[in-house]
Amino acid sequence: QKHSINAMLGTSLNMIKYNWESVSVEGKTNVNEVINGQLSTSDKPAGFLDPNFPTISGGVGGTYYGTGSYWEYNRVSFFGRINYNFNDRYLFQFTFREDGSSKFSSDNRWGFFPSVAVGWRISEEPFFPKNSVVSNLKFRASWGKNGNDNIGDFRYTVLTSMGNNVLFGKNATKFNGSKANATANPDLKWEESEQTDIGFDFGFFGSALTFSADYYVKKTNGMLITMPIPSYVGETKPIGNVGDMKNSGLEFELGYKWHISDARFNAKANVSYLHNELTNLGNDTGYIDLDTFQGLSGGGTRGSNGQPFPYFYGYKTAGVFQNMDEVKAYVNKDGNMIMPDAQPGDVRFVDVNGDGKISADDRTNIGNGTPKWTFGFNLGAEWKGFDFNLFLQGVTGNKVFDATYRTDVYSGNFPSWMLSRWTGEGTGNEIPRVTYGDVGNWLFSDLYLQDGDYIRLQNLTLGYDFKKLIAWKGFSKLRLYFQVQNLFTLTKYDGIYPEIGYYNSTDGNSSDSWVSGVDMGYYPHPRTFIVGLNLAF
Repeated sequence: QKHSINAMLGTSLNMIKYNWESVSVEGKTNVNEVINGQLSTSDKPAGFLDPNFPTISGGVGGTYYGTGSYWEYNRVSFFGRINYNFNDRYLFQFTFREDGSSKFSSDNRWGFFPSVAVGWRISEEPFFPKNSVVSNLKFRASWGKNGNDNIGDFRYTVLTSMGNNVLFGKNATKFNGSKANATANPDLKWEESEQTDIGFDFGFFGSALTFSADYYVKKTNGMLITMPIPSYVGETKPIGNVGDMKNSGLEFELGYKWHISDARFNAKANVSYLHNELTNLGNDTGYIDLDTFQGLSGGGTRGSNGQPFPYFYGYKTAGVFQNMDEVKAYVNKDGNMIMPDAQPGDVRFVDVNGDGKISADDRTNIGNGTPKWTFGFNLGAEWKGFDFNLFLQGVTGNKVFDATYRTDVYSGNFPSWMLSRWTGEGTGNEIPRVTYGDVGNWLFSDLYLQDGDYIRLQNLTLGYDFKKLIAWKGFSKLRLYFQVQNLFTLTKYDGIYPEIGYYNSTDGNSSDSWVSGVDMGYYPHPRTFIVGLNLAF
């Protein structure tokens, strides 16, 4: 009566294979032809010979070569879960996963990822006071580990790449060749994340009012990142387990249910805070430069110990020079002009390190694309067959890097924010003048950054159940509803859409998957109108 135990065991298999091959034969001369049963050699092009009998010699003048590729990803998993409940008071759960991935060598293919969670419903204890105010109090704690194998295939070994032609002999005859395309790392293994969570659930007034609070710490060890080895090693740099990162934060949820006469209402709001920090990159410098965008010089994305990972690394700006007097007045402690080549309408870059000049040493953390705060709000209502639901969602505390502006294409269209550019003294103090050619205004800087805050009406639904108006037997529901998804978004971002996810790489570079908030011209979410009918018999 008081003990409840259930268990589950399972397995899954994921197999994806792709194979492409081709063989090409090239014949220049020395074409053999069978004439009257005799093999004859001719120097005529193959097109002049009997199409039923020509063959290509493998000797001088004949070339054979093959191309192709092979791609395979296999993953097998074994998993299980055990739940124990004593008198709905003490709760326990244990889960495990054993995953094998073909993206690692046979020595490191398998990873074991367990988790354990406990719960204590304090309000069910005999000593807990029984009253009409606090109806539920529950304590929760959990710890778990999971793995990540999100990298390219066969990155632990060395493959070959074709198209590397070589010249041999005194006549410099060209031959098709191949060579190693990467540096191997046979020690590559699963990236592991451990997370600890502590939380409380509260219920008041018969659980009409509910509140939950959680604190979590997630430590990622052995991050899969392209190893920062010198470029002179050659070819593609290997991926390694070379970083540790920590995420911690708070999560809150508040809900309330009430009614007014025949109308019933429910509301729920949630908010979460995230603190992200790269704790140990695992190299001598303590930093790694990741990606640049649109060929911009002077910075990109970077990971550094003690900083959010990754962040935008570039120059800070302090407005636009309005006239030559301002250019001359921007001096260092010795009275020398910090930007002597600047003209009115040019950007005033900040001398971050205070050395009296603008150089690469002035680059710094100018923001990151990960929101600090994420929030949502849901409101529902029911009244005499009518139902209504509204869902709002948003983020704040992040930046979006607008990489859609091509500074290397001078004849291309400008984004709309260029309308506020400087065109003369007093006309603008943020966007510099338009020039043909690069005069240094468009280095990798916070000029490309905008606030990524937004609030979006994700879902709005209005329905009515006609079951009370119809006399047809057998119908328990006849609901007509109208729904709008992504009705509107409130944001200061000038781009097409503020919700920018992670940068999608095409070169298999695992570090790209960490880069968020870079707008490469993503297509916006559509606004969708839906009319539907729910029938139940």
